[in-house]
Amino acid sequence: MTKKQANEIAGLIKKSRKILLTTHINPDGDGLGSGVALLNMLLKMGKKAEFINRDPLPDIYKFLPLAGRVKHSQKVKGCYDLAIFLECPDLARNGHIVDHIKQAKRTINIDHHLGNVMYGDLNVVEPKAAAVGMQLYQFMKFNGWKITKDIACGLYTAIVTDTGSFAYSNTTPEVHKVIAELVSAGANPNQISGEVYATTFSSTKLMAKMLTAMKFEGRAAWSVLTKKMFKESGAKESDTDNFINSIRSIRGVDLAVLFKEVTADSVKVSFRSKHGVDVNMIATELNGGGHKYASGCFIKKPVKEAEKIVMSEIRKYFKTRKK
Repeated sequence: MTKKQANEIAGLIKKSRKILLTTHINPDGDGLGSGVALLNMLLKMGKKAEFINRDPLPDIYKFLPLAGRVKHSQKVKGCYDLAIFLECPDLARNGHIVDHIKQAKRTINIDHHLGNVMYGDLNVVEPKAAAVGMQLYQFMKFNGWKITKDIACGLYTAIVTDTGSFAYSNTTPEVHKVIAELVSAGANPNQISGEVYATTFSSTKLMAKMLTAMKFEGRAAWSVLTKKMFKESGAKESDTDNFINSIRSIRGVDLAVLFKEVTADSVKVSFRSKHGVDVNMIATELNGGGHKYASGCFIKKPVKEAEKIVMSEIRKYFKTRKK
C-alpha cells in the first residue's frame, strides 16, 4: 500500500460517520482478523461501525477481540456513509449481502487477489501482499495510528493464517518484520496458534475420513468431504479450514485439491500448491480464481462429476508445462 492510498482511505474514514465492514463468504483468518482490527480502530475513533458477513463466525475465531460484535446476515439493512470490503475480489465473493451502490455513499475495496474486478470507489488491490492484514498494518503505520494489543492480535491472526503459519512462499522478510512488531505490541503467538489450529474429536474424525479417501496422480493429490462424512463425524464446515494443508504438506505433492460437497449438485473446490504450480490458472479455467498458490472455484455438478472436470483441467495444466 502506498502512502497516497493510505491517506485516501483515512480521508474517507474521517468524513464518514456510519461505516460497514465486510469480508467474503465462509470467512477466514485474514478477513476476520483484519476486520476486527479495523473495527477496533474505528470504534476508538468514535465511528458507528459494524462488521457484518454473510456467514457466521467460525468457532476457532471466537477468541478474537470484538468477536462478539461480528454479525452475520443474508442481507444488510440500512445505508452507510462508507462500506469497506476486505478480501473480496468481486461482490459474489461477498455473498451479495449489500448493494454497494444504493446502500453506501462510498466504497473501499482492499484485497490481494489477482482477479479483483475493481468495483470500489477506491481500490487498493495488491496481489503481492501476503495478506489483507499486511495491507491494514501498512495503512495504520502510514497514518500514525497506534497498534494496540487487541489490534495486533487481529492483524497477527490475519497474517499467520494467510501465510500458512509462515510456511507459504508469500512469507517475505517484510512479513517477519511486521510480525515482530505485532508481537512487541502484544500479540501472543502461542495463544493465537493454539486457538486457530486446535482440533476437536469431531473434526479429527472428519479428517480421518478425508485422508482415507485421498487419491494421488503424479504431483497431484486430492480428496473429498461429502455431506455424509460431515453427518457421520458430527463436524462443522468451519472445522475444515486447515484440512487441505494436510494434503499439501505430503512430500512429492505439489498440488492439493479438496472437494467439499455443498449440495447434491454443487461442490466447492479448493486448491493449494507449491514449487511453482500456479493453481490460479487452473481455477480461472473453472470460473474461479485467487492466488498463484491458493485458489478455488465452485462447480454446479455432483461431487464425482466435479472431480472428473477438475482433474481433467489439472492434467491439461501439467501436460502443457511439459512442452
